[in-house]
Amino acid sequence: MKFEDLLNSSYQHYIAEDFLATQFFNKRIPLLILGVKDENLPAVRNKILDSYGNVNVHCIFAGKSAQVEAVELNESELGVDMKLDGMIIEGCPVTECKRFDFNDFVQIMKRLRADDGCEWDRAQTHESIRINLIEEAYELVEGIDCKDAEMMKEECGDVLMQAVFHTEIAEKNGEFNYGDMLTNLCRKLIDRHTHIFGTNHASNPEEALKFWTEAKKKEKKYKSNADAMDRVPKNLPALLYAEKVQKIAKKAGFDWDNADGAVEKLYEEIGELKSADDAHKMEEAGDLLFAAVNAVRLYGVETEMALHEASLKFLRRFEGVEKLVEATGKEMKDFTLEELDGFWNKVKREEKQ
Repeated sequence: MKFEDLLNSSYQHYIAEDFLATQFFNKRIPLLILGVKDENLPAVRNKILDSYGNVNVHCIFAGKSAQVEAVELNESELGVDMKLDGMIIEGCPVTECKRFDFNDFVQIMKRLRADDGCEWDRAQTHESIRINLIEEAYELVEGIDCKDAEMMKEECGDVLMQAVFHTEIAEKNGEFNYGDMLTNLCRKLIDRHTHIFGTNHASNPEEALKFWTEAKKKEKKYKSNADAMDRVPKNLPALLYAEKVQKIAKKAGFDWDNADGAVEKLYEEIGELKSADDAHKMEEAGDLLFAAVNAVRLYGVETEMALHEASLKFLRRFEGVEKLVEATGKEMKDFTLEELDGFWNKVKREEKQ
């Protein structure tokens, strides 16, 4: 076999350096890598292992006529001083892949949404699966909170699947395609990191965020700070929505200097709720919660996480109270609130020991 025959084949052709710099390629098509030398062989081997898994490769040995020999891709079979010149990896059906990449993922989604694909996947719309994205995002957050790398790995994939699912639906509807989505994302990353890809210079995270915010404001063409507030998604969780609105007010200069003023406002709102009539209780309750978010934010605490942790703590302590009550052979309704509060304080003390 001559090199000319290899180059004129239907293989994908890469020089080793270009192959190492390539993030994705089509594994359905046979791959020809030339220019493999002792110095880049370990990196090429690792890239193939990461992309394909431990597969057989056909090694091309140096010479005018290419001598091709099948070798298993691992340390013992493929070493230096073999006078290699190139490698061939055969095409692999997606169902037989040992390792997958983004291209494989997209091909699987296209197969599922094809005219002869999965009936359920084909029937979905942006609206029918919108809640799935929210659920998967919260499951990923739980994995992060639990510091569970395995859970995070799975849930990152599930969140990505929702984004790809929506892109596949959009492409089918003629709304946008993968190239449009990725172009928009990459353009945004470049344009908003003016301290990396532009002339600005950031020496700390705060300065970097400032440049990002300025670039975003320019990109979005906000007419005013109120316009920026109005564009905050209205379907965010209420605590997160309030915090985002308050942060925009802060950037506009409309904020307390520190948490002290916000705490005083919190006491004021408590008094107004206590004195409110039935027609205004909801309004005053909302003002109280909004003021609480303000105070917590100014203490540098994430409101959503703080309330979540407080709810979990209440659940944990309530379970302890319930066990103490059960040990008496009675039910909660048999005790006064003061007596139950005594159980609560006992659980609280034991928890802090």
